[in-house]
Amino acid sequence: MTDTYKRAVFVAPGEIRIDELPIPEPGPRQVLVKVKACALCTWEQRVFTGEEKFYPLAGGHEVSGELVKVGQYVYTDAQIGDKVMASPLIRCGYCESCRRGMDNICDNMRKSFRETDVPGPAGLAEYILLDDYQLYQTTNGASYEEISLTEPLACVLRSVRKARVQRADNVVVVGAGVMGMLHLLLCKQAGARVIVSEIDPTRAAFARQMGADAIINPLEKPFAEQVRGLTHGRGADVIFCAVSIAAAVEQSIDAAAKGGRIHVYASIHPRSARITIDPNPFHSNEIVLTGSMSQDKDDVLQAVRLISRGLVDVKPFISLVLPFDRLVEALQAAIRPDTYRVIVTM
Repeated sequence: MTDTYKRAVFVAPGEIRIDELPIPEPGPRQVLVKVKACALCTWEQRVFTGEEKFYPLAGGHEVSGELVKVGQYVYTDAQIGDKVMASPLIRCGYCESCRRGMDNICDNMRKSFRETDVPGPAGLAEYILLDDYQLYQTTNGASYEEISLTEPLACVLRSVRKARVQRADNVVVVGAGVMGMLHLLLCKQAGARVIVSEIDPTRAAFARQMGADAIINPLEKPFAEQVRGLTHGRGADVIFCAVSIAAAVEQSIDAAAKGGRIHVYASIHPRSARITIDPNPFHSNEIVLTGSMSQDKDDVLQAVRLISRGLVDVKPFISLVLPFDRLVEALQAAIRPDTYRVIVTM
């Protein structure tokens, strides 16, 4: 092991700085992981393009790697050399949100719990230092690239669970990007009938290939009209808005069945966007408008096991794998509409 490691930092739109830092020693309740793969999430993509101006940022939070050092008081079944998943989301355990079972929206999630020169999860690096609760053991069967998609799968697990998807529900997934497709897979596993709304013909064809029961294009006919036409006039029991477009939320209200749940999965951009809605359907049809953010520890554990045991196949969503020294090229590829997840390997 050398004495230093490389870490990527977003410093301005389109600009990445590579720092060389001393490899840290884990404290008593920390572990050191040698990063093997880091997937490029939409968040990193938005910071790279300048849509989200958060600089400097040590990005990278969809991480897998090899466990190399363990602190004295870390309790884990993982052994040195094991393939592991890193979940860098801060869960302080002390704030009211954490103590009320909402550690996915920890009040301190934006704060650093250890000394660091640059904020951020810092998974786009050769090594990552984790607190003990952020480490998840995997089986050694799945590839590092597959394991790096645990975090997005965990977010979708939470989304589907919170939306209370049931067998034979009519579910609409708005958007056939990677997160929309993970919703499709999990809803199909739950026994639902899934309609995918997508305007891009290539992505629509891919959604069909991945098991969508029907495809609609909201540019061809009104969204609600198409949904009701495919559900005998009733509407959708659950609608997942997996695109960052505010109008998708507005349109979903007219397409929801009585008792339907409209679930805002994706963050809406620009952040200043607003929607105008008729409040009466919430009263007369008992429609629920809700959403979800990130994942809790149980979601991560389930996602690790689903991928490790081959119960969810994420390989179709890996569009491109590039080495760390081609990070800028990888980010440029990730923002193209013809890719799903682009993964950087160390």
